Amino acid sequence: MATCKYCGNETGGTPFCQNCGAKVDAEPVVPQPVPVMNQPAYQPMPMQAPVASTPYFYTPGGAGGLLAGNIIMLILSVITCCLVFTLIALALSIVGIVFAAKVKNAQNAEQEKSYRRVALIMLLISIAVLVFSIVIFVIGVYQQYGGWDGFWEAIESVWESAQEEAKSRLF
Repeated sequence: MATCKYCGNETGGTPFCQNCGAKVDAEPVVPQPVPVMNQPAYQPMPMQAPVASTPYFYTPGGAGGLLAGNIIMLILSVITCCLVFTLIALALSIVGIVFAAKVKNAQNAEQEKSYRRVALIMLLISIAVLVFSIVIFVIGVYQQYGGWDGFWEAIESVWESAQEEAKSRLF
């Protein structure tokens, strides 16, 4: 069983010490047996100055572009909320934001790597879903209105009828 060279606790086979967070060497250090010699029963230990050792604490990296990317996808999903599949992209980007925010609170490198992986996957899937939604929207415009010209004409006619209805209510 490997032990931590900083605090002496057993690591249980993990790459990082569960007590102090220090990285454990790949090969455990096996103590060599001390040869037994005939020595007097008591040997005074020489006085040594205490050695100041700095404990190693794990400090995770930032979420980098993952948090920003997921926030951008959230905003794009809200802007394009009228499209069919953007609600899925919205949910995925929220999950990505949660995991990207968890990256900075990771307790060890394995946990940070896991959170970073989930945040990246959510970002990529939400981008793909948003692009798919836009493609479906464009295909629907061409099928329903015969192209962008027909689509904008329909939008203008709806706008004009809404303005006329608003005017008739006022007067």
